[in-house]
Amino acid sequence: MPATLLLAITRPAAPVVLLIFGFLALLVVDLLLGLVEGVALTLLSWNPTRTCMKVSFIMNLVSGLINGILLILLQTNPLLWLPVSFAISLLVEGFILTYFKRNSLRQNSLFVVIANLSSYLLLILPAYYFGSHP
Repeated sequence: MPATLLLAITRPAAPVVLLIFGFLALLVVDLLLGLVEGVALTLLSWNPTRTCMKVSFIMNLVSGLINGILLILLQTNPLLWLPVSFAISLLVEGFILTYFKRNSLRQNSLFVVIANLSSYLLLILPAYYFGSHP
């Protein structure tokens, strides 16, 4: 009887707790992606290391929120979500990178593609592969 009472009490809070943990997981993933893309931008000599890391975290936080909403909407078809997510990441992160360094649009576009390819190849594709295979 106490277990059903506990479930009856905690049931209404479950969606809120799930949203909080989902947001915390998104922050951790964005930190990892920001680290990989920040190192890629630093190695490409886009800006000093601190600026690259800061801009990379901002880029990944914004595109992560947009792609998180997109993932909720396209849960049934993950093969469609991956290329759409990559394209949205390129657009959003290209705009943000150009905002911080306005005079080099072509260089920013190339660096966004290289940084996103590095993060997708090192983190997202292996996580998707190992998460979908038992």
